[in-house]
Amino acid sequence: MSTTRLDIHHYSGDAAAHTHEEQAQLVFGLQGTLELAFNNDGGPVQAGRVAIIAASDRHAFFSPDQGRCLVLDVDPDAPLPGLEPQRDSQLKLLEHSCLSPLTPAQTQLVSSLAGLIDQQPWLAEQSAALLLGSLLGQPAPARRLPLEKLNAFIEAHMAYPLEVADLARLSGLSSSRFNHWCLQDLGCTPLEYLRRRRLLRARQLLEHSRLPVSEIAARCGYGSQSAFTQAFRKHWQQSPSSLRKQH
Repeated sequence: MSTTRLDIHHYSGDAAAHTHEEQAQLVFGLQGTLELAFNNDGGPVQAGRVAIIAASDRHAFFSPDQGRCLVLDVDPDAPLPGLEPQRDSQLKLLEHSCLSPLTPAQTQLVSSLAGLIDQQPWLAEQSAALLLGSLLGQPAPARRLPLEKLNAFIEAHMAYPLEVADLARLSGLSSSRFNHWCLQDLGCTPLEYLRRRRLLRARQLLEHSRLPVSEIAARCGYGSQSAFTQAFRKHWQQSPSSLRKQH
């Protein structure tokens, strides 16, 4: 029988991956950065951002700086006390994995509840309902970036050099405004986002194809296998060959 749990997680620099079969998980950034990858997406979880991991979605993660996150495990189909009328909204919120920014009010609530349960753990259940209710009761902040269009363009041109100006034009923004909204919506610069998309795609190819590592490096825009291996190891905390052996 699944149960709701809200607590603070401290993450290490060791890469790991797993699946929650019956529960969805919401990961709220507190301090530092948690690098997260799931399905065809991923990115950093930091203060002011939440990752929603749908039940049964496999996800890989590690923290380069021993990040702290407030983590809520919840049954998607079991509303918490007081949230019964919002059952359909809860199911919709938790059915797909995604990364989203929080409103300033939600960010403050996360920080306050983290301090509360750190000192008084027995209040975690009531805090969980309050936290989830804040997500159900407020519309998600609108993104300024057309992420589906951007990701499709990056995927189609990943083997070639890509310029920030190309992505800015695709978004209908100047390069400076594009940089601003990348930091706002994605928590990183455009070049960092490009790098993460390349290395996320490389991880997927290593896990789900038999392509040689050199071919994967070329498909993901790296001029040499050694440069790719160095970048991959730095980002995922393991070499491409080590990851492939696991799969």
